[in-house]
Amino acid sequence: MGKPTESHVIPLVGRREEVDALVRAIEAGQSRLIVGPPGIGKSRLIAEALSRHSAPSILLEDVVNSSPRLYRSLQQLYHTPHSCLVVTTRSLDSLGYLRKLLWDPREQLYLKSLKRAEAAALFETAVAAYQLDSLDLDDFRTKVLRSARGNPGQILAMCRLAARPEYRVGRRIRFLPLRMDMLPAFL
Repeated sequence: MGKPTESHVIPLVGRREEVDALVRAIEAGQSRLIVGPPGIGKSRLIAEALSRHSAPSILLEDVVNSSPRLYRSLQQLYHTPHSCLVVTTRSLDSLGYLRKLLWDPREQLYLKSLKRAEAAALFETAVAAYQLDSLDLDDFRTKVLRSARGNPGQILAMCRLAARPEYRVGRRIRFLPLRMDMLPAFL
């Protein structure tokens, strides 16, 4: 079974509007705060936007409880023309001092779960990328889509694990051990 690099092999599904908005912000030198739970696609969104346009920018991922020192340093960048600050976080409450800098709702981009059709399309793309087509996928598909609730990172992680022999019995995928092994990465 193959191990593709997801950002290069598996196309981005369901985030075109958000990518376009982030590209426009980067081109205009505007800072952005991207908010969403683990696996929702914050890093992938940024990678996709930067592949279209690279501008002077600083990227801070998964910011939690930022310090006054970091705030003061980034404040200078924030006010520098034609530079941009892109920050990702799980929630506004976890930003610490950076919340003072990125308080404007116009600078905030909230990533939501994929719609059902988008999640199903991502699942099918991951099945092909991880060469799972020869396995019994009906039950696995239902369980993955139900448990992931539209979280693209979880869909991809479960398909990636399903490619490993320890999660299979014949053509069936052992969902429960796979799910239990995948969950800690998303807490």
